[in-house]
Amino acid sequence: MALNLPLWREISQSLERRIATKELCPGDKLPTEYELSREFMVNRHTVRRALSYLQDKGIVESTQGRGSFVRRPSRPARLIRRPRFTDAVMGQGREPSTKTLKLDVRPADAKVAGELGLKPGKPVIFLERIRFIDGEPVGLSLHYLSFERFPTFVEMYRARGSITHTLIDSGVPDYTRRRTLISARLPTAQESEQLRVPRHVPLLIRRYLNVDGLGRPLEYGEGRGSQEVVIEFADTARDDGLVGE
Repeated sequence: MALNLPLWREISQSLERRIATKELCPGDKLPTEYELSREFMVNRHTVRRALSYLQDKGIVESTQGRGSFVRRPSRPARLIRRPRFTDAVMGQGREPSTKTLKLDVRPADAKVAGELGLKPGKPVIFLERIRFIDGEPVGLSLHYLSFERFPTFVEMYRARGSITHTLIDSGVPDYTRRRTLISARLPTAQESEQLRVPRHVPLLIRRYLNVDGLGRPLEYGEGRGSQEVVIEFADTARDDGLVGE
């Protein structure tokens, strides 16, 4: 450690090094104040000052009664009509990747059937995935499509690994988002582990419906993640005659 450095800075620098070398990753819980005070042989006030410094820098987040955690990088997600995860992430100079967790055909429940314009019990394709940006998990997603409309989807997706490319090869060159419903809740134990998110950090739940070029229901889905959501509104005041109101 550097000479003549305040003890609290020695602690903060040590923790920053652990984070930089991935010994502590985003979402990981830091050692407790008691553990840190024993490790560095200082009182808890010194440890608290070090943690407060890291919190002010946006490196860690602390919650009363739960401890301190390595803060996840802020990566806002934008709500757009043509959502394309891979293109959006690559456009930011980052590396996207996706892991398929489940892919099967199952009967549609009433909610999914209603969204896709099917009768309950009709077969639907179910796809569950986890998405990563630069190797860090950022979201879980569920996808439902009509099996009768896309009977070869499962095999084609396994070969291509992309919903968009599978739909293009299935005769759907383009699709857009009709609506998105946003809510929030705390993560389950499994979601917390998969996304490396502390149990006290809420997840944003985005339920959406995508339609094809003719406006027909194409895909019903749900996204779960701790990302911020950015909603931008076009300036339509001039077109709507609202200038001066």
